[in-house]
Amino acid sequence: MTLLNFLGIDIGSKRTKLMIVDDQGKIIDSKAIDISDLIKRPKPAWAERDDLKVWERIIPALGKLNGLSRVEAICIDGTSGTIIPVDNDLKPLANALLYSDSRAVKEAGELRSVSEAARDYEKFLPIAPYLVIPKIMWLRNHFDRFNEIYKIVHENDFFSMLLTDKIVTSPNIAGKSHADIITGQYIRRIYDDVNIDPDLMPELKPVGSIIGFVTEKASKLTGIPEGVPVVNGVTDSSAGDIATGTLDVGVVNVNIGTTLVVHGVVDRVEPDEKKRIYYKSFFEKMYLVGGATNAGTIPLDALSKLLNKPLKELEELADEVPPGSDGLIAQPQWIGTRIPESNPNMLGFFINVTEKNFTPGHLYRSLLEGNAFVLDMLLDIIEEVTKLSFKEIRTIGGGAQSNLLNQIIADVTGKVVKAIEESEPAMGSAIIARWGTSRKMHIRDIASAYVKVTNVFEPKQRIDAYEENKKILFKAMSLLSNLF
Repeated sequence: MTLLNFLGIDIGSKRTKLMIVDDQGKIIDSKAIDISDLIKRPKPAWAERDDLKVWERIIPALGKLNGLSRVEAICIDGTSGTIIPVDNDLKPLANALLYSDSRAVKEAGELRSVSEAARDYEKFLPIAPYLVIPKIMWLRNHFDRFNEIYKIVHENDFFSMLLTDKIVTSPNIAGKSHADIITGQYIRRIYDDVNIDPDLMPELKPVGSIIGFVTEKASKLTGIPEGVPVVNGVTDSSAGDIATGTLDVGVVNVNIGTTLVVHGVVDRVEPDEKKRIYYKSFFEKMYLVGGATNAGTIPLDALSKLLNKPLKELEELADEVPPGSDGLIAQPQWIGTRIPESNPNMLGFFINVTEKNFTPGHLYRSLLEGNAFVLDMLLDIIEEVTKLSFKEIRTIGGGAQSNLLNQIIADVTGKVVKAIEESEPAMGSAIIARWGTSRKMHIRDIASAYVKVTNVFEPKQRIDAYEENKKILFKAMSLLSNLF
């Protein structure tokens, strides 16, 4: 039996991952490419990168991939909200403005001031400097070659363009470009309000549609067979959702990394009048509802460094501490809070410190519990807004390697937690490549061959100490917010 291969490419902020999978759920080969040194910060709020240099590193790595000559389709994911201006010859006119670039503070304020449509849409997408329209406004105000711009392409679009000479994007990728969550089209009123021609943006086609085919030139450069279809994809975070099998309504994917990011699958959108969460188009009449906090692994790693103890040892010590950490409570959002309210100046803290609970195990466990409390609050907000009840949490990221944290999350939220074998966005893109070129199967069924559940954590009985500590934590945050 001849196996079919599919290539997924993930363009991250610090690395690029290439992965070839076959149609039986097996990873044929993968390569990771360090690109962390390519990010430039000419000024404090800026973050930019020459993506042609990223391409120069991808090309030789592609040539070393096993199974490349048998690839049937390709899909690429990239960072959300990253844009690159290109000219009529499809050449970049400037470095990519990365997703984290927040130079357009003034322009974001102007967008909010002049566009009633943008203000109204904040129920689905809060206005911020990292969105695409403020970035385009900044380019118009500060970039001398603005009039030479033919298209503003997203990062996915740029690399797909290098393979096909075609510029196409998806509503998922264009979410931060004010592609409407319902219609999947750019909201022209917002563009008109700030005098930007929406035709600067790429054509929108559904996720899974074919953008174009690998050109002769690209084939000679990369070793990918000429004529291979390139399939329209999603952002890196959405590709990660697919790689974990988060494809059913009522399932939540929680990525516990340096930030704690939540994406839940819903089949309808409900506006958040308080502007705490966001929505992204997904596919097949499904949407992602999302939220993020500055909780995660930062305080865990900091404590490990301070005490000169590995995380595994700290987890063993924490496992000996009773639920509730003998009253010790940690605020785990150390670089500003997003939950329950946004306060960029808030710092982390411990409260209820006693001689008994001031031990490495107590400190570590209280941070794990604090992460679970913040996650539970975020899930409460999502369920309140969407009017849906989420039954299952899937966890990935560095923090998800902690069995203790997964069990605490299950007990605090009252939901089943499934730890997923570390899944790469590149795998999610490879799954889209396969699905987009063979619509006989549902993407859920395709993904199930690749997703590996490593452990399942059932919620135990209600733990009163958790309930009490959670109430105290958020009350303390409210009282202390004015001090920061």
